[in-house]
Amino acid sequence: MLKTKIADVMTRDVFTLDASTPAETAAWELSVRGFTGAPVRDARGRLVGVLSRSDLTDPERVQGDLAGKDVQDLMTPALFSLDPSESVNRAIRLMVREGIRRVLVMEKNGTLVGIVTASDILRQLAWGAVDADMPYGTVEMPASASRFAPV
Repeated sequence: MLKTKIADVMTRDVFTLDASTPAETAAWELSVRGFTGAPVRDARGRLVGVLSRSDLTDPERVQGDLAGKDVQDLMTPALFSLDPSESVNRAIRLMVREGIRRVLVMEKNGTLVGIVTASDILRQLAWGAVDADMPYGTVEMPASASRFAPV
């Protein structure tokens, strides 16, 4: 069972998209940042959904090309969130159960304070930063390993 808290592995500076952003612009923004998705805010700043790369390529949603479509036309209107004090294990279970790759991290008052992705968790596991009671031990990176070397 993972004991590490979500706050320890989450990304704090969260990139968000406006619901009215043209889909082509959103695709470009995600691509140049190397993100696979981002939370979406409405004109009043409220979180209203998540746009993922798979939303942008889903033939049922796109129905042709992205021209003339906004983020709000393609986003997934569901939001999955957890408190930063909850365990990484809880985030993993939520991701697996819901088939999602990112969980918003929100304070009890509804303030977005971060995002945790499957990649964030895997990165921390690979570097041994996540405490785990695993039957086969924890992953240890050799001192000579490059940060970008294939595992």
